Amino acid sequence: MKLRSSLNPEEQTNLVDGPTTYKKGPNKSQLVCGLCNEIYYVDDETFRHAITAIEEGFDEPFCCEECEVEYDELSH
Repeated sequence: MKLRSSLNPEEQTNLVDGPTTYKKGPNKSQLVCGLCNEIYYVDDETFRHAITAIEEGFDEPFCCEECEVEYDELSH
């Protein structure tokens, strides 16, 4: 037996596709983009990865999607 939400993932209201500029669903932890300094809310897994990067000494442990795209375009 499967839950209806697993049969119809589009009906799952708690899913969020990436960081958001406001708290939404699982995005409850606040991070600041290392490039544009904007505040984003992320899920627990993304937050844990950023904390690990900070502990390992990375300069920019979190980068928003817009800055990532821009950085990739400039590097090519």
